Amino acid sequence: MREAYGVVLPGMNLADLTGKLIVIEGTDGVGRSTQIDLLVPWLEQQGRAVVDTGLSRSALAGKGIKQAKEGHTLGPLTLSLFYATDFADRLETEIVPALRAGFVVLTDRYIYSLMARAMLRGIDTGWLRNAYSFALKPDVVFYLRIGVDDLIPRVVFSRGFDYWESGMDLHPSEDMYESFRKYQTALLARFDELAQEYRFEVIDASAGVETVFRQLRQGIAGVLSGEPREPLFAVESPKAPAEEPGGRKVVEMPVASKGAVGATEPKKEEKVVS
Repeated sequence: MREAYGVVLPGMNLADLTGKLIVIEGTDGVGRSTQIDLLVPWLEQQGRAVVDTGLSRSALAGKGIKQAKEGHTLGPLTLSLFYATDFADRLETEIVPALRAGFVVLTDRYIYSLMARAMLRGIDTGWLRNAYSFALKPDVVFYLRIGVDDLIPRVVFSRGFDYWESGMDLHPSEDMYESFRKYQTALLARFDELAQEYRFEVIDASAGVETVFRQLRQGIAGVLSGEPREPLFAVESPKAPAEEPGGRKVVEMPVASKGAVGATEPKKEEKVVS
């Protein structure tokens, strides 16, 4: 029987969920939507029924999240709870019913993106794991991994810098370009940590669209056929902070103060240590 990371939502039955839950993770601008647009018809051509979903798409909370973010006034805890509500609604009304019907569920990001973003905004890691413990364990998570130097041109020549994806609410810099670089560097480091913890299948997203698509097809075909999977791409262990002369540890991205209620672990502050 399919499992959740912790306690399932009240009244939710996880028996007979015969479909497959496939997650495409990665930061904004990495090409997730492009790949899902390619994967849906590819799966349908094989006779698979497919449902695709993603963040902020629930009927209950999706519209409210988008409207609230336009005002740039949401605190980190409120934002996390808003996203958790959106996810819970989609899990109950879209993901679980589709899995019970035998569909392939493709989801554009999952709880990992929500956790990584919240961690950078000072929300306690233990609190986050408890908050999202009702999430189902996916059959596979494909993490489209990219370096910040490859990411910036993609964003600049597509839709430009976004307030939230540049971390402007954390005030790392008055300049949006520098803010984006600092925020995304810190976010990608968090993703690398989560990739190791949750055993993501990592794909080098700096390759061309067709190359990434081919690797995703190969990985998904293995999941659907039940074949054992080997990692496509190894993630290096997170590196220790660099040191300046005199032994000062340099951490580029500041975080907001802790705003979680009922945290189970102390927040680890990132700061300059003499």
